[in-house]
Amino acid sequence: MELPILISGLDAGAFFALVALAYYVFFRSTGLINFAVGSYAMFSGMTVAYLVKEVGVTAWVAVPAAIASAVVISVLADYLIIRPILRRTTEEFAPVMAFVAVMFVIEQVAGILFGHRGVTGDYYLYGVFRISNFSLDHQSVFAFAATIAVFAGVWFWLRYGRYGRMLRAAGDNEHGARALGLPLPMIRLAALSTGGFLCGVAGILVAPAVALDIESHLRFATAGFIAFVLGGSKSAWACLAGGLLLGLIEAISARYLGGAYRDYVLLLLVLTVLTLRPQGLFHLSVRS
Repeated sequence: MELPILISGLDAGAFFALVALAYYVFFRSTGLINFAVGSYAMFSGMTVAYLVKEVGVTAWVAVPAAIASAVVISVLADYLIIRPILRRTTEEFAPVMAFVAVMFVIEQVAGILFGHRGVTGDYYLYGVFRISNFSLDHQSVFAFAATIAVFAGVWFWLRYGRYGRMLRAAGDNEHGARALGLPLPMIRLAALSTGGFLCGVAGILVAPAVALDIESHLRFATAGFIAFVLGGSKSAWACLAGGLLLGLIEAISARYLGGAYRDYVLLLLVLTVLTLRPQGLFHLSVRS
């Protein structure tokens, strides 16, 4: 494999993996697939790009503000939109309606705040590493290293942190967790905050790489979901594997088949995985 293709695939895959990890956290805590995660990431990316390019604030201020915006939106969307819809109806389609409502609201708010044209953020680090005849910019190394650090932190929190362990327990058996007196509202808040944080980090890392607009969330949500499906639900690291695999497949297909065939390759990949291994590459087994 050519080195530029490998770097491009890993660069995109790191972003896909972060969104997939947000899916994983929401799924482990609620049992639902939160398709609004793409909206949270988009809003964070547009926030940091807008603050740096249009307002003129430094990245030291814009980055925490963008991540905080994703966390706040994640929590508010659950309390103001998702929960009220789920309380009013018991239909199986209700969660989908709730998440679509959240996506629509965030898209409209982003359009009001940032406009409808694409925005791109500045690099956080400049300079390049020279590898033979190929150059690797510091920004890509920083984004990949930050992704690995976030995965390690979330894995450690879920495995050893108090609320992380309670989140996993509640996700495995909510009725049992309630019977044991676990603080389910606080556990849900921790999951919402963590998922929002992950989307916020994904957004600020992708902002310098692509032009973001109010419809970017659709591609983010789709790519993150595919990465989540590929990796499976065994652990946080499964999302990293799924994201990197997706990024590499996307880069290879775009290089050798052309960008026009990339989406067809991804569709074929999803159909193949769902047919042959619907539980993903790594599957979570819960003891009864």
